[in-house]
Amino acid sequence: MPPLELDVPFALRMNPRLAEALPEHVQRLRSFCLPEKVYLAQRCPDIVGGWWPEANGEQLDLGLDFFAWLFLVDDAFDGLNAQDAEKLIKTFTGVVEGTGGNGDGRVDFFADVWDRQCKGMSARYCRRAADNWTKVFDALLTEVANIAEGHLPTIEEYRDIRYRSGYMPPILDMTERLRGFELTPEVHADPVFQTLYDANVWCLNLVDDLFSFEKEAAQGEPHNMVLVVERERGYSRSEAINTVVSMLGEHFTDFLTAEAQLSAALETRGVSLADRAKTYAFVDDLRSSCASSYYWCRSSPRYTGEMEWLSFRDE
Repeated sequence: MPPLELDVPFALRMNPRLAEALPEHVQRLRSFCLPEKVYLAQRCPDIVGGWWPEANGEQLDLGLDFFAWLFLVDDAFDGLNAQDAEKLIKTFTGVVEGTGGNGDGRVDFFADVWDRQCKGMSARYCRRAADNWTKVFDALLTEVANIAEGHLPTIEEYRDIRYRSGYMPPILDMTERLRGFELTPEVHADPVFQTLYDANVWCLNLVDDLFSFEKEAAQGEPHNMVLVVERERGYSRSEAINTVVSMLGEHFTDFLTAEAQLSAALETRGVSLADRAKTYAFVDDLRSSCASSYYWCRSSPRYTGEMEWLSFRDE
């Protein structure tokens, strides 16, 4: 299938410092004995350049390592049975609970990234970030269990799983860290901001689903909105794709509507000018993330069928 042309209302901005940061990033992967060949061939670091176009120095280094771990660990669960998946998840959960690494390169790398993420951040931030990771790990285990039991999720079940298994809340936590600030609890609690936040989560999840469903279908992976809609509603593949594209358009509309309302909402809540400026910078990165995900998904060999996706077991 030729790449989808989606109406993404945000422009792609690439980080001009990405190429310069890559050699040390690759060296860090090697120092943890992590695979790199397929990861680089699929141009996985490019998504970071578009996601966080303002990051530089240690922030960009951390962003690259963080996203590398997302790609690597996501593939680590492919084909695992529930028992092995649970064991792996316990080691990852232990990292955010403070146990550190255990000699497994994947775990040690995550422990390194986690330590750097929490450096200079408040205890409140670290608790929230740890909780978001725990929810991700729970969702990944649910996906493995569903496959093992032959359970095909409904649309509503999948929405609950995908909100967590898509890694978006941890990525948005990292966005605050890379920006060097924390959004206040008042901002996070604001309904307009939460609408914008959730819309971004779904825009990214659905863009990924729209470009990954062919590979996932070939692998017998049922957790994809295109495949779930096709199955539950008895649609043809093209009908399911069009339905998910419409869902995506609704979330983009929600995002743009909330963004237009955000300034007034924050002023009404009495958010300081300084904290409002931080919120607007955060939203700029949300816009960039949507554009980066779209352009990367439609061009990376990870999803175009030119090569298999990255796997710890295959490299």
